[in-house]
Amino acid sequence: MKKRFLIATNENVAEANIYADKSSLVLNWLLREGEQRGDFSLREVAKETDTSLGLVQRVFETLVWQGFLQTTGIRTAKKFSFKDPEKLLDSWLKHYSILKKCKVRTYSSAFLDKSHLIAHLKAFEQSQQVVLALHSAAESQGVKHSNLTTLEIYLLDPTIRIKLEDVLKLEPKERGYEVLLIEPYYKSLLMRFKEFHNGINVSPWLLTYLDLYHFPLRGREQAEFMAERLPELKQIYSHVKTKKSRR
Repeated sequence: MKKRFLIATNENVAEANIYADKSSLVLNWLLREGEQRGDFSLREVAKETDTSLGLVQRVFETLVWQGFLQTTGIRTAKKFSFKDPEKLLDSWLKHYSILKKCKVRTYSSAFLDKSHLIAHLKAFEQSQQVVLALHSAAESQGVKHSNLTTLEIYLLDPTIRIKLEDVLKLEPKERGYEVLLIEPYYKSLLMRFKEFHNGINVSPWLLTYLDLYHFPLRGREQAEFMAERLPELKQIYSHVKTKKSRR
């Protein structure tokens, strides 16, 4: 294959913030655990997220400044509390878009049925390096909300792409697609929290939601459906938001 089509990106390289790859592990902890934990320390979060104390401190400093975290005590006795996961997740959505942050390649396939693609993907010798994403992940998580038959795949190791193109009989396609191959921005989140459903790795619910929210092909619709159905997202959003209020 001489030419492979990519969805255009317009990443602002000057934008460096708490929504970076490694920082996502800290944000993920806050959204999953923070509100229920009451007070917590930097060291507790660093240990539970397996990240450096310096990273947690930098993220927390920004979150305190932005009003997402409250503090009590001083120096080594300082404790933090987190009360508004909905506001943090909404802020994350404003700073992240899969098309801006990831390399996304579009393809057609010689296989006419998605089930055939999935079967070959499971049999792929490096299947541990692929993760279902976007609508395919939502379908595996039992919250599909469309009749789309596309297959979206994260590549944990980008070097397997050419081999996978051959296994799935893929040809680059400039308009529309049947298969997406995506190089992840949030690789740390994928490596640590990917789920395993029906013999294949699946993107975790939080990343699936973030990815879908700004995805042009029925993404917002699917993300809103997830927010109404998944207990984890319903817990973050204190009330189910309508399409009108989410936009």
